[in-house]
Amino acid sequence: MEEFKKRATFVVLIVVVSSGLLFLLWEARYMLLLLFAGLIGALMLTTLTTWFQSWFHIRSRGLAYTLVLCAGIAALTIGIWLRGPALAQQFGKFHADITVAAHQLSTRLQQQKWTRWIIEQSTDSTQVSRTLSFALTGIGGAMYLTASTVVGLFLVAMTSLYLAAEPDFYLRGIRRILPASHRVTIETCLASAKKMLRIWLLAKFLSMLIIGVFVTIGLFALRIPLAGTLGIIAGLLTFIPNLGPILSVVPAAMLAFAISPTKGFLTIALFVFAHLLEGNVVTPIAERKIVTLPPALTLAIQLLLATVTGVLGVALAAPLTAVLLGVLGVFYPTEPKMQSTST
Repeated sequence: MEEFKKRATFVVLIVVVSSGLLFLLWEARYMLLLLFAGLIGALMLTTLTTWFQSWFHIRSRGLAYTLVLCAGIAALTIGIWLRGPALAQQFGKFHADITVAAHQLSTRLQQQKWTRWIIEQSTDSTQVSRTLSFALTGIGGAMYLTASTVVGLFLVAMTSLYLAAEPDFYLRGIRRILPASHRVTIETCLASAKKMLRIWLLAKFLSMLIIGVFVTIGLFALRIPLAGTLGIIAGLLTFIPNLGPILSVVPAAMLAFAISPTKGFLTIALFVFAHLLEGNVVTPIAERKIVTLPPALTLAIQLLLATVTGVLGVALAAPLTAVLLGVLGVFYPTEPKMQSTST
């Protein structure tokens, strides 16, 4: 009986501790994703620091890291000084134009026969009309950063700077708390995940740059207003697979359809062609030496994180997938290709 009480107490203790840990993880899910975003930023900074040391033959890592930060601050300062006021004015104009375009598009849709038929078949035509107008006009407001987003970005930036300044210090701390029997395996998983994430980020940034430039030039050729701003939005949203390209075309198409249906369809065709070019030419070349992220797996993780953490999870689903594939590659390595021998 005494032995049964001890076992029951132990089981209850394990259940309570596990439940508490799960509760803490659930409550801290947003902070954990922000920490992961900070790890991505730290990885980019450490990569740039390594490149600086290699390019300029700098022995001191601290000096190379300082030069990277100074170069980044200088580039950001020059960019704000040269284009900051113009970009701020363009984004302000973009908010006003997108609201006007949404009202015009809503009015045009309600004037069409097929949309009038849909509204008439609805049980509450007034509510459908209001919902359509609200959905279209609400898109412009969604483009602005909220106060919570600004705070989140600040936390990510600080985490990135601190982790990139002394990565070995934090790695030594992780090694000390790891069991000795699993230390080698976990370090191998971390190295594999780091490699996969680094190469994926390089390929993704190349895709973002090409999409942004291509869309900007195309919209400028079509004489769509705010082509530069729309190009920046398209480039940034390319970071989010599957959903990003769809979201990026919405504001550009709304402004184009407000001018004429022809320009609206041409704008949609421009975005489709740009992403087809990126998916079939740029990405295969950039990711020649690594396995491309499986679209179905990435979409599944996006849907899962969307229900748990919302927009933040959707944005970070792809890099999380890259990390997951890097870890799985340690336990399930890809078989080497058989080399053909000539007889």
